[in-house]
Amino acid sequence: MGYRQFVKRLFPYLKDHIGKLVFTSIMMVFATVLETSIPEITGQIVDTLFSSNRSGDAAFSYSLILFTVIAISSIFALISISASSWISNKVILDLRVDMFKKILKLPKTYFDNNTTGETLSKLTFDVEQISAAASTIWLEFIKSSFTVVILTAYLFYKNSLLSLILLILLPLVYFAVKLSTARIRKGSKKVQESMGKMTHLLDENISGNDLIKIYNAQASEQNNFFNIINTIRQQRFKVDMASGLNTSIVNALIGLALGCVVYLSSTYLIMSAGDFLAYFTAMGMLIKPAKTLININKPLQQAMIAGVSVFNLIDEKAESNIGSKKMDQATGDIYFDNVSFSYDNNKPSLKNITLSIKQGETVALVGSTGSGKTTLVNLLTRFYNPTEGKIAINNENINSFDLESFRSNFSFVDQNVRLFNDTIGGNIAFGQKDKMPMDSIINAANVSNSIEFIEKLVNKFDSDIGEDGVTLSGGQRQRLSIARAIAKDSAILILDEATSALDSATEKLVQSAITKMQKGRTTIIIAHRLSTIQNADRIIVLKEGEIIEQGSHKELIKASGEYAKLNQQQI
Repeated sequence: MGYRQFVKRLFPYLKDHIGKLVFTSIMMVFATVLETSIPEITGQIVDTLFSSNRSGDAAFSYSLILFTVIAISSIFALISISASSWISNKVILDLRVDMFKKILKLPKTYFDNNTTGETLSKLTFDVEQISAAASTIWLEFIKSSFTVVILTAYLFYKNSLLSLILLILLPLVYFAVKLSTARIRKGSKKVQESMGKMTHLLDENISGNDLIKIYNAQASEQNNFFNIINTIRQQRFKVDMASGLNTSIVNALIGLALGCVVYLSSTYLIMSAGDFLAYFTAMGMLIKPAKTLININKPLQQAMIAGVSVFNLIDEKAESNIGSKKMDQATGDIYFDNVSFSYDNNKPSLKNITLSIKQGETVALVGSTGSGKTTLVNLLTRFYNPTEGKIAINNENINSFDLESFRSNFSFVDQNVRLFNDTIGGNIAFGQKDKMPMDSIINAANVSNSIEFIEKLVNKFDSDIGEDGVTLSGGQRQRLSIARAIAKDSAILILDEATSALDSATEKLVQSAITKMQKGRTTIIIAHRLSTIQNADRIIVLKEGEIIEQGSHKELIKASGEYAKLNQQQI
């Protein structure tokens, strides 16, 4: 991403703040103009106050002028920095809002192909790099540029011949900057990539802390972490060295320039003490802005590299949602019409699936790992789209429906329970927190047998459960996820071994609750333990992505096929 393209992409986030940016720039220009008047004031002070005709009134006047110039310049600079900080933080907020909105709309394939750490790094580290370009770099550029221009003009005004000699050194500065730009850009990109890897590793180690301890993997994980952060250290060192080389060259050139001024002004050129001090002070004041303009290349390159990462995320194609019809409540049969699907055009996960599920029917999907059970459900819920064929509900292609209204018809209970860092009530009413009446939440807790442990908590439904329900037992977490499904009251219920984490006594109670919940609903069960689906209306047996058997439990046992074989293995 080049500088022009970077500015073009960033402009939409700045266009509403153009007035503030102009005001900020004007304030900084005023501060700079006042600050650059100091060399002339100090020169006049030396020639006037340290001559033979000293005056107390003149001393007071110059003291007041010097104080006023510095004070007003500081006030203008403070106003400018404050406004700049406001703009910068607003740009960060807007970028993060857009990034998070896109994350919520991204297809499942994005999360299949990108690690959590990489995505988190974009929202945390990368966006901060861009914000610097939004205001801080711009402000430094304005201040330094005006300082250099004004002081250079002042130096020519004081002594054009001496200033002309010093201009010979400028091409050397240009080549120094050009030499380091490529190295800074390359190093910044590697730092950004390594930060994503580090965030991912941290996420894995924090969420999988128990596994790391039980398998004594601390040493290997520590070694992995060290390798990543050592790469970050090395690349940052290279970036800093490239930037430092610039600074060193500039410092050497400045030292040469100052030496020339001292030598020439004291030998070949006739200058008063005041003129010499003014000229020398102006040259000294040029050092910092000159360095800033040289070193500004480093954060600018980092911002542009980060911009590629951030804007690539924002530009990611959202989940396909071409449908416009509203589905208030799913009615009619579900029909898979010759459906096939493969991940990344590899070996098909589903092949020519033709299946009808009647409204209100309970259907169980059975098969060994990799047979296509979960893929079939993911296609129905539109996490993926079929490679071939179509899926219909009541003879209407499911892709014709708006995603939000379509998915409002599904409730899902997984064996790998995912809860949120919220209250008990907030998790039960998830997605409908501000709309769901308390009676519905309590009813869902009663039906799922969650009320038993909720009533024992100090704050009951207002109790916080921690990250992913860490304060609850496995069985309590599972019952809470069932309560969440009951509270949603959807037409289609998907169960992925929903009672796997429960003890025998609790399992019977919850299974009874699920049986009540299934009445009037279309239920699809992804079955691992065949003992839990013997009462299903129909059992679909999948093998290598194809339906090889279907029927009731008794029918399939009698047929002595794949289902009977799986059942015998579990017995």
